[in-house]
Amino acid sequence: MTGCKKRLCQKHKGFVFFTVLSLALGGCAIAPAHPSLERASLPELIPVRDFVADRKMNGGHQVSPDGKKLAWIAIKGMRPAVFVKTIGRDDIKTYSIYPRYFKWSGDSRHLLLVSDKGGDENTHIYVGSVEQPGTELTDLTPYEHTVAHIVRVVEGGSGVVIIENRRDKKVFDLYQIDLATGRETILVTNPGDVAGWVTDRHGNLIARVRQVGERHVLQVRQNGAGDDWKTTVEWSLFDRVSLLDVSDDEKWVWALSNRGRDKIALVKADLASGNETVFFANPDSDVDGALISRKTHVPLGAVFQPGYPKTEIFDARLRDAWAKLSEGKPAIPRINSIDDQERLATISVVTDRGMKHYLYDIDTGKYTLLGDDSLSRLASRLAAVKPIAFTSRDGVTLHGYLTLPVGVKPEKLPMVLQVHGGPWARDGWAQYGASFTQFFANRGYAVLQVNYRGSTGYGRAFMEKAIGEFAGKMHDDLIDGVNWAVQSGFADPNKIAIFGGSYGGYATLVGLSFTPETFACGIDVVGPSDLARLLETAPAYWELGKPWWYRYVGNPANPEDRKRMDAKSPLYKAEAVTKPLLIMQGVNDPVVKQEQSDTMVAALKKAGKRVDYVVFAGEGHGNRKWSNQLTLFRQSEDFLAACLGGRSRGFDYYQLGAWAF
Repeated sequence: MTGCKKRLCQKHKGFVFFTVLSLALGGCAIAPAHPSLERASLPELIPVRDFVADRKMNGGHQVSPDGKKLAWIAIKGMRPAVFVKTIGRDDIKTYSIYPRYFKWSGDSRHLLLVSDKGGDENTHIYVGSVEQPGTELTDLTPYEHTVAHIVRVVEGGSGVVIIENRRDKKVFDLYQIDLATGRETILVTNPGDVAGWVTDRHGNLIARVRQVGERHVLQVRQNGAGDDWKTTVEWSLFDRVSLLDVSDDEKWVWALSNRGRDKIALVKADLASGNETVFFANPDSDVDGALISRKTHVPLGAVFQPGYPKTEIFDARLRDAWAKLSEGKPAIPRINSIDDQERLATISVVTDRGMKHYLYDIDTGKYTLLGDDSLSRLASRLAAVKPIAFTSRDGVTLHGYLTLPVGVKPEKLPMVLQVHGGPWARDGWAQYGASFTQFFANRGYAVLQVNYRGSTGYGRAFMEKAIGEFAGKMHDDLIDGVNWAVQSGFADPNKIAIFGGSYGGYATLVGLSFTPETFACGIDVVGPSDLARLLETAPAYWELGKPWWYRYVGNPANPEDRKRMDAKSPLYKAEAVTKPLLIMQGVNDPVVKQEQSDTMVAALKKAGKRVDYVVFAGEGHGNRKWSNQLTLFRQSEDFLAACLGGRSRGFDYYQLGAWAF
């Protein structure tokens, strides 16, 4: 406490109580101590609450199929809720729920909201009428320990198709619920190996994707009923194929696929033969996503990210819309919804400094700003995120992003290596993790993000270079990124932290136990410490996905594999940790269970190592409550300030009321 007393926030006696309370709750502001920051013209410190407790938050807008209503997520009091209104009128009603996602019913009379409790991923589907008085919600899937998802909203009607694992926790059966009556009908029972169901826009079951050994088998339903299936095409379990939209005549499907090629392309696939015709591809990166018109069944646009995001808009009217909204600058379009007549669309414009949401009239070209996020309102104080590329020690080209703090000479800065989760995911130029990136940059740190081998977006060959490389070449890529930043002059080699969630948390533990000389400290958020136990305690619905893990990481039931998995598990190298470590964990995490962090903390303490441990009640694999996220950010900024010499704003007055939420 001595160092903090020298920099008390208030010296006047009248503020003694407030000062003591502030210190007790989280400390006062910490000025930068790193030599590169002490005389820098850093921008104003942004309060933590502005990153995590945005009371003006307003997003996720969806226009109803009939084009008459609008629904979105915003803050009611201090908690997120779903709002709905008639376009052009002030008849707002709200549902006090924070869903993972929501959809309109096909007849525009109901909202369907998918939510779990406490982050345990046991999702329920709730329905609320937008026409009747009141805001009551009905739970359509009131079953314990069951995961339910919407796979299709029947167009023009009141039925909704769902999948759930109520009968068998390992696999998902297909049901249809009539919203008008609440009647539930099972469409088909999973024989135990179906990884996906394919339905048309009317809710009819068209095909299924079975998993047979290391193959996926597409089977088309014969005569539109019964249990008569015809196999039409097969592909490797390790190909990446996502079926997007079935034609009205049920003869072909739009898909994202890398069958027979390195990069994922947007293709038109014949359901009878499996033959694919490439509609759009990029030689440098996978196609990340595509939007298909519900009205015409033709693609409207596709997005890919070799470095800065790229957008290909196939529809002329939407091309004009995007040109206006993006203003010709790098940005990612998220077309969140379009009405059935394709006259109104809700579009989000996502950049490295936040996102804005618009209602766009496709016929007239007029648009209305609906809302934005906190980052966009802070944009003038935020840093630019720039794509980078460098070569690994074994000659592989690696891509990533570098964010340098504003107002600082970019030389020998303290740096945070921010590692993405997955690991079969990627860092992008603009994404959810931008809050962390911009937060760290505002505190004075350079932020490096590396798309290590195994990351998505750069093709099959790049991903497969990660086979068997947990705590191996995947980690070497991160170290090579750090070395690149040091050799380029951006980073102080003695003041580098590693931070990440999920696989990024695992990478943090690996960094501090396998390569402790590289890092000054680390922050692990819901990261696994024991790979064998991760798979042994995985949710039951992971079953069909385990072969992927077995190929890349190992099968703990195989003694030789388990030996290798243990050798790559930080839990068994706790004695090698020499630097400060902060671990944060959700109590209800169904993926990386609390056991993973508890045992790691116990092993570190047994070895006499320094570790700080924060447990979040009511959270799962990542925080959704702003109060817990406030704690995560505050703990991180004080921890990094002590370790790297950056800034901390100290106590945030939102901490006073956080306990109530």
